Amino acid sequence: MLTFQVSQQKLITLKSKELFFLAGVLGSNRLLGVEDPFQGFLAEELTAEWDLVKASLMDKGYLRQVEDGGELAIPPTVFSRVAIAGLSSRACRYRYTKDGAQLEGYLHCTNERVVELSPSEEMDDEYRLSDLGDVTAACDTLTDKMGWREQAQEEVPALMFSQKKFREIYDLAGKEDTQFLASSFSEASGDPEGSLKLAQTLNARISDGELQLLVWNGREWEAQRAAFAVSESMSWLFRMSSGGNGDWLIATLTTRAQFVDLLLNWLRQSAGAEER
Repeated sequence: MLTFQVSQQKLITLKSKELFFLAGVLGSNRLLGVEDPFQGFLAEELTAEWDLVKASLMDKGYLRQVEDGGELAIPPTVFSRVAIAGLSSRACRYRYTKDGAQLEGYLHCTNERVVELSPSEEMDDEYRLSDLGDVTAACDTLTDKMGWREQAQEEVPALMFSQKKFREIYDLAGKEDTQFLASSFSEASGDPEGSLKLAQTLNARISDGELQLLVWNGREWEAQRAAFAVSESMSWLFRMSSGGNGDWLIATLTTRAQFVDLLLNWLRQSAGAEER
């Protein structure tokens, strides 16, 4: 695969077929966050469809044929972002709700760069590829987008729950009053003071969501999960069991700085595991 220089694109947008085509050309067969649009195609249909996709990419300036029937060339910016999205062994999936809007996407990480892959908010079946810089810059950007803010640190012990029971109470936030939530959390955790602060946060939340750290082990993606809830005055981080590792959830009052450090350490730890 050759590259050719064009003006630097800050934002690259691709249809799912275009993204899969480019990822396939670069040797990726494990693209996260996009369902395979070519699944179920017969060989003859696939060849014809790929010709249409190739023509579309050429019209956008994302692909060029060097000679008639010869090798394909791709701009370096497009090449690097698709390569990181399709071939990196580390990713962070995020899904969150902020100010009533639901947002989701993936951060695909290497030791040098992070590329964000997210569905377009304006167009169906369109995805955006953005360069977020290094891991530190990407963690700051994601944290700000999710609504985390600087808050005073409070000394409140972590709360331990059954994940199933926590979810039952959590789903009542916004439907029941704060005292009812606090009493329910206190009964489940044995900590009335921390339960009251948690209930106050949930009934005044401006943002909440979930993160998955994904690491490719050579055969499949391994995942760790965490969730969060943010209000104007307090923020909580929820770490939980996954798979067959029991039924537990730990809720911790967490500042923005602590969350950024945790996210950085999470990604750097996975980088160390990947290198080993």
